[in-house]
Amino acid sequence: MRGAADKPESVLVIGAGIAGLTIAHQLSRQGIRVTVCDGVGVGAGASWGNAGWVNPIQAGPMPEPQVVLDSVRHLGSGQSSTKIAMRDIPGLAGWLLAFLRNCTPARYRRAAGWLAELGRTSVADVEQLAEDGVVFTHRRGELLAVARDPRLVDAFLAARKPLCTSGLRLPSTVLTGSELRDLEPILSSRITAGVRVEDHLDIDSASLLRGLSDHLRDRGVIIAEGVTATEVRAVDGRADAVVTDQGDYRSDAVVVATGAIPNPLYRGFPMIGARGYSFDVAARRRPGRSVLLLGSHIACVPRDGRVRIAGGVDFGPSARLSSARLDAMVALAEPSLVGVDWGDRRNEWTGQRPVTPDGLPVVDRLPPYSNVFVATGYATLGMTLAASIAVLVARWIVEGERAPVLAPFRVDRFR
Repeated sequence: MRGAADKPESVLVIGAGIAGLTIAHQLSRQGIRVTVCDGVGVGAGASWGNAGWVNPIQAGPMPEPQVVLDSVRHLGSGQSSTKIAMRDIPGLAGWLLAFLRNCTPARYRRAAGWLAELGRTSVADVEQLAEDGVVFTHRRGELLAVARDPRLVDAFLAARKPLCTSGLRLPSTVLTGSELRDLEPILSSRITAGVRVEDHLDIDSASLLRGLSDHLRDRGVIIAEGVTATEVRAVDGRADAVVTDQGDYRSDAVVVATGAIPNPLYRGFPMIGARGYSFDVAARRRPGRSVLLLGSHIACVPRDGRVRIAGGVDFGPSARLSSARLDAMVALAEPSLVGVDWGDRRNEWTGQRPVTPDGLPVVDRLPPYSNVFVATGYATLGMTLAASIAVLVARWIVEGERAPVLAPFRVDRFR
């Protein structure tokens, strides 16, 4: 552990999404002078319009065998939540093959256990932000995971058993369709089974990003938007300055947390963007809790008197926000919900999630520099994992020791 004399006085955080802002918050709490820069602005990537769920029992890796099998089975049809344009497959072939190699049950179980340990304190770590004075809209409650086919509920529970190795609890009772409709009348008669998942936090992600950035600025953190980092200048393996299109930035340490946005500073690991989408609709009866539609992998979230519909995993540069893509999401969700005005579609949004071939984050020193750290690759778990990872990264930078829980997320695992 480093002594007080070795504690860095200043840190530059590159990236103003949920990953970068929570790390900046933790560093600021420890008296570090922090600057955040972002090539676009606060929440410009995947952080702004997502479902906003913090749920450790949902923290399985993206290469889940059953989900991938379902996606392949329906690939190219309107029934698939995952899409890859045929013209993009050649450029993604190497990454996709590596991803598929991680879809075995054994690798999934191992990775799920690592993520469960990492996310075990996630709800408490997010609630700590509010205790620290960050103002944002959030509510603790439960999540309903529901399906038209009861076998999907069984598969959901089986896939989450590895997460219980760190003390997380699975639902013990499968509810019938009528029991679920008593809880949430927005569910249609086609829903036949589901479970109540506790220890769930609903966050308005946009309000969290606004609250964090306002809180950081009040604490003296500089947030420089429209500043793109392009290069690290180093002396004897130590970063001396970060070159940006607005001049050089100097600090004692650097954290790169730019998500899926291409960045020349990322080295040594493969990562691509997986595009997700959301929009909101009016409903006669707004749900009182969030709902996950199993099989279609659609999130339904109460938000500002409406319902946010979020989902989609589109790989490749051809993926774009379009009416056709959102229409496909409607087709997936519509049979499971009643009283929804699908024609009143507003706040259409898309963002790129950073995904590695094994679906796990990268949290490590960034080779070859001794004072540059990386925190990215959160995939669909940014809201769930960001606050917990931020605590660990800030502690590592300040105290000089990596927490054992971060060992599986090293850069060199891809070699």
